[in-house]
Amino acid sequence: MGLRHAWHMQKLVSDARTAFDRGDATFTAGFDIDARGRVSMKKIRKEIDLIVDAVEPIGWECVRVAPFLASVEINFVRKS
Repeated sequence: MGLRHAWHMQKLVSDARTAFDRGDATFTAGFDIDARGRVSMKKIRKEIDLIVDAVEPIGWECVRVAPFLASVEINFVRKS
């Protein structure tokens, strides 16, 4: 993944900060899983952990991680 992954993570964190600064109550992040490739659950869990670890320090709290077709959706709410 390399540079492309780094850019996506940078954009994700930027979007999370923007939503937090704007006063949004919720934030949703996610990623697609290549259905043609053999992606292990270990890699999927690692990606989920990377996203949660990048977004929570901004002021969000992860409340839900759910599969949706060939993707994963991660929901956050503003920490109180």
